[in-house]
Amino acid sequence: MKGRALVPKKLCQRFGIKPGTLLDWQEDGDSIRLVKISSASKSKSGLDWLRRLGRIPAAPRDSRKVRQP
Repeated sequence: MKGRALVPKKLCQRFGIKPGTLLDWQEDGDSIRLVKISSASKSKSGLDWLRRLGRIPAAPRDSRKVRQP
């Protein structure tokens, strides 16, 4: 199930949020803060952004078996 949110048109216009704009959802005490991800951040591989969302692990898993002495 996907959670969806609607950003009011006035806020989209004010902050330059367009379809496809990446937004980061951050906990801020009892509130949620929505932060527009800059184009400099988007130019990275995208893996950092996915890690922030918890979509991929922070470090790649090593599929090799650990050898016991």
